[in-house]
Amino acid sequence: MLKALLQLFSKYVHPFEKKADKFFRKVKSGSSRSRAHKKLEKLMQENLVILNLWMEKKYKNYVYLKKRVRRRMYEDVELMKKDFLDYEAMHKLNRSAVFEHFKKLGIEFPIHSENQIMYLATIMSYLRPGPRYAYQESANFGKLLKNPLKEKLIGDCNQIVTLYSFLYTLKYPIGDLQIKILPKHVCLHFRGIDIEATNGSFKKYTDYDDILPITELLTTNLLDVLDAEVQTAQIDPRTIVKRAQLAYLISSKRELVDRNLDIAYRNLGIRLMAENQFNSAIFYFEKLRDQKLIQNAYHNAAVYYIKRKNFSKARYFAKHSRNDDLMRACYMGEYSELSKKVRNIKNLEKAKSYKATYRKMLNLARKGGDDQAEASVRKILKQLGS
Repeated sequence: MLKALLQLFSKYVHPFEKKADKFFRKVKSGSSRSRAHKKLEKLMQENLVILNLWMEKKYKNYVYLKKRVRRRMYEDVELMKKDFLDYEAMHKLNRSAVFEHFKKLGIEFPIHSENQIMYLATIMSYLRPGPRYAYQESANFGKLLKNPLKEKLIGDCNQIVTLYSFLYTLKYPIGDLQIKILPKHVCLHFRGIDIEATNGSFKKYTDYDDILPITELLTTNLLDVLDAEVQTAQIDPRTIVKRAQLAYLISSKRELVDRNLDIAYRNLGIRLMAENQFNSAIFYFEKLRDQKLIQNAYHNAAVYYIKRKNFSKARYFAKHSRNDDLMRACYMGEYSELSKKVRNIKNLEKAKSYKATYRKMLNLARKGGDDQAEASVRKILKQLGS
């Protein structure tokens, strides 16, 4: 009963979602890249479908990915796995035909990887565009997670490559695979051979940008455009930073992810400053090394605390803002508050009990550079015998 109640209130519908989320929450831009890639590869091997779908929910915030929807998707994936493995058992492909196809493409058939090649060819045959799969640009991953006996699977290049990789893990290590980055496109890559998942064929692409570890498939999915057909909820800037940090950590495309991370830091810092969380805002602005934003945050913080008569905090931020006028405003703001305590004192005897207040006012007036206020307090203190 207790377990059922906990599941009811949990945001997870599968234990692996929690496991994936734990990894994502621990990610920082300064984490070890090698350890992150190893952990990701292990998670991808264990359950790439749930890992990728949870990443879409967390970082793209598609509204439709509610618990009941994800639960049904995972059930459909189990049906898909069974259907595919039944298909594999019943459709033994002709090795000679695959060998001849490689020969026509000018690709050397990898004798020592024959089993993997034939298995990839079976995945191709199963997911070739037609009754089970259709290509759609910028489709979200959920459109692939259906029961193929009832609905057509729909996906773009990133998503169908992800599904190929998932099916590959049912028999072989995902580390065997890589991705090849082409102009505005991505395909699967296996030991010198390209697998064009969108049309189910082996290829030999010569015009390409890079060949990357399979873990960077997640980066391409992270940075891919949103599915315009699907509603998204607002994403908290902190989540956007986490997404950018993950991309920064696992991607070798430094220029792209550096810029992405800087934008995320800037936007989060501005959001935090608007929420009066100044120390946190300064933390992210310092990561940017943007002195203008840092000084602006210190300035706004000082003004905020002056208005709230928290003069110790106001002075701290004003000092770091390097703005002398703002520092004087802190001193004179506190002077003004103290003067309210003594303004109704009409006799000398009562005034003597406020000597400490007058001395503090004198010090504040001197630091604030207000000669008139300083002279006025000195006159009072002289009358009090100080």
